[in-house]
Amino acid sequence: MSNNGTDHGSGRGEISPEDREALKRRAAGLGQRLEQVKARRAPQLDNAARGAALGQAFKIAIELVVGVLFGGVVGWFLDSYFGSRPWLLVLFLVLGFAAGLNNVVRSARRMQEASEPLQRSASPVTEPDEEDDR
Repeated sequence: MSNNGTDHGSGRGEISPEDREALKRRAAGLGQRLEQVKARRAPQLDNAARGAALGQAFKIAIELVVGVLFGGVVGWFLDSYFGSRPWLLVLFLVLGFAAGLNNVVRSARRMQEASEPLQRSASPVTEPDEEDDR
């Protein structure tokens, strides 16, 4: 930012009004281009995040269902072997549900721990002050 041979500022580090306006125009243009790039990339990132969340949801649901099914199968086989129908089936269905629920809680806790560093590193979104434009 040259001052074209004229000294508009009285001291070092001061910017002339023309240079200040030129900087504001360049910053506004850069901001517009940045917003355009963000607008193009936002749908891609949004779709990726949705896909990842959907995958995690299916994983959690399958863990619960597999726990119940495994408990039911084990209970059914033990009932067949011991001839104690339906008591072991009911018992192992409940145990399978408890094991599946335990797996769901463990997976959710893992996901929470993985996201905590990202949440801590994200800066809060604030509105710019009037003083920032000076």
